Amino acid sequence: MAAGFGPERLSGRVTARRRAWRAVLVVATVAAVVVLARRLEAADLGERLRSAGPGWVLATAVCSLVPLFGNVASMTALSPVRLPVVRTCVLWLATSFVNLVTPSSTGGVALTVRYLQRRGLPLAVAVTTIGIVQSTSFVVTGLLVVVGLLGAGRSAESAVSVPWAVVGAGAVALATVLVVVRLHPRWRRWAVERVVEPVRAEWPALRRVLTQPGRVAVAVAGHLAVPLGFAATLWCAARAVGGHAPLLLLVLVVVGSSAVTAAVPVPGGIGASEAALTAGLVACGLTPEAALSAALLHRALTFWVRVPPAWVALLWLRRRGAV
Repeated sequence: MAAGFGPERLSGRVTARRRAWRAVLVVATVAAVVVLARRLEAADLGERLRSAGPGWVLATAVCSLVPLFGNVASMTALSPVRLPVVRTCVLWLATSFVNLVTPSSTGGVALTVRYLQRRGLPLAVAVTTIGIVQSTSFVVTGLLVVVGLLGAGRSAESAVSVPWAVVGAGAVALATVLVVVRLHPRWRRWAVERVVEPVRAEWPALRRVLTQPGRVAVAVAGHLAVPLGFAATLWCAARAVGGHAPLLLLVLVVVGSSAVTAAVPVPGGIGASEAALTAGLVACGLTPEAALSAALLHRALTFWVRVPPAWVALLWLRRRGAV
């Protein structure tokens, strides 16, 4: 092989590209935080939050628990071993603390794998179980997004019309990508390694789950509870600060915010999540000040308030030998 084109050189180039992309994402996140800070100076945020309706704040706090129970329901339904509900709830609470110090929720996934191993599953089976939970969640959330787009397009309240020309262009672009992947050896190999092989490895276990309609129903309900619970939390937070946005659009906002948080390598999505939620709420018709207030209230109740009890939950799980 010619000098300068060895595997080490190519690996170094790929690593350099990844680092450059992460640097760009970090810079974008910092810029978003700066914009948020300027908004904080421009708006009396403290006064707006202090004057928030207590009933709506309480409703926001209650709705913020729905995604937690949704994750527990889907995990217990899709696990090949019986998982205690209370201890699994404590586990998902503990992941809030672990995700604070690790980017893209990698720490939470590792903690969950360790928990399943402690329940008697081999490492490969535990990883496969997490893959099944994430794969089915992706499918259910994708279908919910499609329903949200179609519903928002027909809703007089949201006043949003579906741009069918853009949808058609997207379908053509997707078909083009599939053709390129099929014809180009490098992209075809990447698709096989990243998509086909994981699905093939998880399919036997997933097929066993699909033969039990009761477990499938619980899993689907749990997956739906996560984005719907976050959307309801954001809706109540917006009402608490005097704003209002259609619930269907807020489903799209929270799903988009989750995608941004997962893409930005910042622990806990700090800054990125708040910026994405604020931008989504502004797009839904809220003023920038109300949108920022609702986003911060949403994040406070779904993430920051959970950190101290999540730390206690992690210590409790370790003391019990559960992780």
